Amino acid sequence: MTQLLVPRLLISLLKSIMIGVIISSIILLLVPDLREGSGLPLDIFSQKEKKNKKLSFSNAVNSAGPAVVNVYSESLDSSSYYRRQPVQRTNLGSGVIMNIEGYILTCLHVIENAVTSTDNIITIGLQDGRLAEAQIVGFDPITDLAVLSISEENLTVVPQQSENVNAVGDVVLAIGNPYNLGQTVTQGIVSRISNNGLNNYFDYIQTDAVLSEGNSGGALVDSEGNLLGITNANFKTRVSRNRVEAAEGVSFAIPYSLAKKVMEQIISNGKVTRGALGFTALEQQPTGSGGILVTAVSQGGPAELGGLQVKDIVVSVDGHPTTSIRDTLNYITNIAPGSTITFDIIRGGKKRTLQMIVGELEI
Repeated sequence: MTQLLVPRLLISLLKSIMIGVIISSIILLLVPDLREGSGLPLDIFSQKEKKNKKLSFSNAVNSAGPAVVNVYSESLDSSSYYRRQPVQRTNLGSGVIMNIEGYILTCLHVIENAVTSTDNIITIGLQDGRLAEAQIVGFDPITDLAVLSISEENLTVVPQQSENVNAVGDVVLAIGNPYNLGQTVTQGIVSRISNNGLNNYFDYIQTDAVLSEGNSGGALVDSEGNLLGITNANFKTRVSRNRVEAAEGVSFAIPYSLAKKVMEQIISNGKVTRGALGFTALEQQPTGSGGILVTAVSQGGPAELGGLQVKDIVVSVDGHPTTSIRDTLNYITNIAPGSTITFDIIRGGKKRTLQMIVGELEI
């Protein structure tokens, strides 16, 4: 009898263990917190629903927002023959504090009336309520950027990274002062970063973040508050002879890396110096021999003096293949005037090498 009782006890024990394992598995499946070692939640039998954590960019705004300023450019307009007294005009825009020394980046068109007028005042409105008079350090018409300076202490500098990698679909925030309503934030994504054909020398960052009058010169930042670009404008299209409309959801910003480079040159030299050769070209069709086809050469310019002719096909510049006009022009503009540059061309089916001295791009 004792021998029969032992197997029965073992069988009963094994059944109990199996039942316990099955029940434990079901509990672990139904209560995920137990799998993470956090123990049984006290409100497991409560009828309250757990709230999902909300998505917020408040940290990014709090980080970058204090560095975005309001820019007021005032000038006296006495151009009209019929006016007895000058009329005061004010342009509205935004700016970004780039360093502790008080240098501010904004758009040239924001302060253009101050640039062309002798009687002008540029006032900076800081987010802590302070007002400061700004001086024009310099500007660059090609990028539509201008550098201002103020003499104030305890300035907040916008967060910056030496290398910003933008990808289509990244979340971005535009911070500025639209319609003088005060600092306002709009949110969108990076819509495009490749050639959009709007500029011969660089690519804008395209976004669907809303930009309105007063946003120009403000900050385009990523979801962590790092500066990606200086907001410039939204896309405008002509709907009739006398009517132009802004296209909703199509806005642009000047990339941070370019904006910083322009600022540093303006601070150092008072202007941006770019190389130029004096020729225009078209990209060859894929079925052709590649390179770019020269369509015009400026008389007396560096390209003509170096022997370049219309209908020449430029296949490389300083050994770099010429697959894009934009890339070629960008390479040339980054070469200091007075430097020698080498073109490999095809003329009449024969390869030739030309050397020319880079001139300065006149604006």
